Amino acid sequence: MNTILVDVGSSTIKVYKNTKQDVEILFQKSIPFKDGFDPEGGISSVAKKELFEIIDSVKDKNKNSKIKIFATGIFRKLVKSTKVTFIDEFFGRTGLYFNIIDQDIENFYLEMALVGKCPLNEPVLLVNIGGGSMELVVMYGREAIEMKNVDLGVGTVNTQFSKINEPIAGISLNEIIDYVSNRLPSLDNKVRYAFYTGGELNYMQITGYVLETNKLFSDDDHPSVISVDNFSKRNNDIFEKLTLSELESLMSENPKWMHGARGCSAIAQAVFQKYLIQSVIPSNSNLINGVARQEFRYVTISGSFRKHLDYILKIKEKIESEGSKVLSPRFTEPKNPGEKFVVFTGEEGLTPLELERHHLDSILKSDALIVCDPEGYVGASALIEIGFANSLSKRIIFVEKPEEFMLNTLPAEIGLV
Repeated sequence: MNTILVDVGSSTIKVYKNTKQDVEILFQKSIPFKDGFDPEGGISSVAKKELFEIIDSVKDKNKNSKIKIFATGIFRKLVKSTKVTFIDEFFGRTGLYFNIIDQDIENFYLEMALVGKCPLNEPVLLVNIGGGSMELVVMYGREAIEMKNVDLGVGTVNTQFSKINEPIAGISLNEIIDYVSNRLPSLDNKVRYAFYTGGELNYMQITGYVLETNKLFSDDDHPSVISVDNFSKRNNDIFEKLTLSELESLMSENPKWMHGARGCSAIAQAVFQKYLIQSVIPSNSNLINGVARQEFRYVTISGSFRKHLDYILKIKEKIESEGSKVLSPRFTEPKNPGEKFVVFTGEEGLTPLELERHHLDSILKSDALIVCDPEGYVGASALIEIGFANSLSKRIIFVEKPEEFMLNTLPAEIGLV
């Protein structure tokens, strides 16, 4: 089964198809979620209407595919009550769970998107610039050794410099670079090379940046590099020579995307100059590529250990084979199979209450709660755990459609891919 993965940011929605072979972008569209946004009131009715129309269209065109949402940016700034209300409304309206991911797991997905791509034996910077924030991750091999989250994005620059999207930019590139540079944190690690992610390879190709063949390493997804000097020269043209309408014409399927082009390029140039980057590797990879490679870091599995232990252990094995860690259950050998409360080898001496508290603590630390419910059966203990996860606004995934009516009203997902 193909999976449709939807990335909802502060100003753009991107829809991808994930197959066993590849992640393919189907389309992207700019939606002004920031316009009229209020942490307590949520997004505007206009933006909400447009979002629902897009989701309806995606569902209609992909009736046999599983659809998953990953939202970032300003959606994280909603106060909890407003966030819950919006997730409930979205689920009631579309039948899909609006999964707002925190900054930590977004960083993980960005790392996973590029881990192992660059075999250089030195630190490499990953730069991801969004509408409302920016992530800077220093990778060494397969490990993230430094992470900085900056509360500054394209929307920040466009708001601060309102003349940026005049036909020819009414603000100098250097003024924006100075503004951004003063807000960038220092890095502990020295880096010479930077991945510039999020569709930037396509952007540089269509806007005429001077790209050279990537001789640093061989990877079909990253065929090109660009010097910071050449990047800066073309940025000057984008500000001083190309009109906004000319930029829009280069992306006719989503011309408003180009309203962030100048701001994003200025932010990137400030980053590259501040950290003395020598060469930039433009990349189309983003968090969705990371999701496709590994969706979870940590999960907890709930279900009836007494009735369905074999089923649960098979799900545990499947999840762990994909690289994720199951925090609970920790062990696989039951000491008392079939009894009212199953205890595993390795849990000797712990009371049922202590074991349940460990399970609840595992939910707190997990990216998602996976509920094993063959034929829709959910036991009493699992109901407690589902309620606890829901109170924490944790992502809940039922392996099968639950038979209990109220559980079907709970914003959640059904089915593992």
